[in-house]
Amino acid sequence: MEEQEGQTQPRAGRAESREPGQVAGSPATNGEEVDALATRALLARPGVSIRTRLTIGFLAIFIVALGATAVTWVIVFRLDDKLEFVARSDKFANEIQQCRRFEKNFFLYGSDLADLLKHLEAARTVLIGVKAELGRVIGPDQIKALEDDLEAYNELVFELVEIHRKLPPGERLNNPSIEQGLRLYGGRLVDTALLMSRRERKNVRSSLHLMRRWDLVSLFILLVVMVYMANFLSRHLLKRLEFLVSVTKRIGEGDFTPIMPVRKYRDEFTRLSLAMNRMMQELVRRHDQLVQAKKIAAVGTLTAGIAHEINNPVNNISLILESLLEGAGAMDEAERNRLYEEGMEQCERVSDIVRNLLEFSRANHPRLVEVSLEQLVDKTAQLVSNELKLHDIRFSKEVRDQLPELHVDKGGLQQVLLNLFLNAIQAMPNGGELRVVIRLSRAMNEGVIDVIDTGVGIDPRHLDRIFDPFFTTKENGQGTGLGLSVSHSIIEKHGGRMEVRSAPGKGTTFSIRLPFERPAF
Repeated sequence: MEEQEGQTQPRAGRAESREPGQVAGSPATNGEEVDALATRALLARPGVSIRTRLTIGFLAIFIVALGATAVTWVIVFRLDDKLEFVARSDKFANEIQQCRRFEKNFFLYGSDLADLLKHLEAARTVLIGVKAELGRVIGPDQIKALEDDLEAYNELVFELVEIHRKLPPGERLNNPSIEQGLRLYGGRLVDTALLMSRRERKNVRSSLHLMRRWDLVSLFILLVVMVYMANFLSRHLLKRLEFLVSVTKRIGEGDFTPIMPVRKYRDEFTRLSLAMNRMMQELVRRHDQLVQAKKIAAVGTLTAGIAHEINNPVNNISLILESLLEGAGAMDEAERNRLYEEGMEQCERVSDIVRNLLEFSRANHPRLVEVSLEQLVDKTAQLVSNELKLHDIRFSKEVRDQLPELHVDKGGLQQVLLNLFLNAIQAMPNGGELRVVIRLSRAMNEGVIDVIDTGVGIDPRHLDRIFDPFFTTKENGQGTGLGLSVSHSIIEKHGGRMEVRSAPGKGTTFSIRLPFERPAF
């Protein structure tokens, strides 16, 4: 399997399984621990930069090319020397053959020996020039034999010249021994010269064949190195860039699990992974701040209603206490007990209101507990009961299916419901109906909460962006565009999803789908 720069590691506190009612540690704290672990793991490896590996790769290509060029140059220089030697060998053979021609002309026609002597001297000069190179072509023994033959031939020629000089004019030389010696040594010289030329031509052909093979070998080695470099660029750069692109996509989808290393060394991608891990940790922190800020904003919206809700039971308690103070002596015991019980009921009512508000505004620490969706809807409806009255909105709840208790973050899910309730109230400025339906999904593997209003609806053009951060259709100053985005993120953390259906003027339906499996935070 191809290794990437890193793999994603679930954040501590999100992948943990918890018993019902168990309180997890702070996500920020757990996230920081995971990020610190990822940072240590990324930095613990030996460093080998991409620049170094690319430099080594291209240096290898350069060395191969340089080696191929050097070997080719050596072969070319040797070829040049060989061709020069072939030319000299041919010249030597040609001079000897000329000597033989003038020798024959002398014996047949009595011609002058001056030309023979001239070509013989030229042959001796050529032999002296190629003597050093002859050793590797014909060997030292044959060199000695060639020199002896040339010297013997030379002596016979000079002897022939001396005899010819002493002859009377017009008389032809008749010396079979000299003639036979000249033919013997001259023939051996010609054969040796032609042998030198043939052998050196054979060496030239061998060098040319070697150069062709070396060119093919060099091309093959270059091809191997270039294939390796292409594979390196693909494996170490392109695929790792694709991996980081996939990381950015999951970040966009709200998954902030850090990158953990799988390679044995660190490089420039390690620094990029560290930067992305820091960015994800900061995004998690800012996201939690936004969630808490939205909670505080919702609490501020509810302040007036909560004050009214608390004021009513406090007034009732005040009236009961006045009645007891003024007429306690005239009341019988049953009447006094009734007033006491009524006062206790009003105190419990105030306590429930304050407890619900505190539970909702508590810091954003996930608490996974088994919750009845019906009870959670009822508690959230109590928080907005005064807002419903003020806006003349009827509230109803319908439980179509009996659902088991779900293991959820009670505070987070209550925040989602409260955001949806408040949005529905704002969408019905002239009154209307807010309906909540609790049911099973068709596949019977999810619990579904439908929040249905009869408000102004949402323009179809905006439905695709309704969960985007900071997107709002409200007037400036009336909304931040974070409520639905935060709610959508909370439901996704539960492994669920939110859906919306709306038509202008006909109302809106938000559906919260929660799986029955325990979520991982």
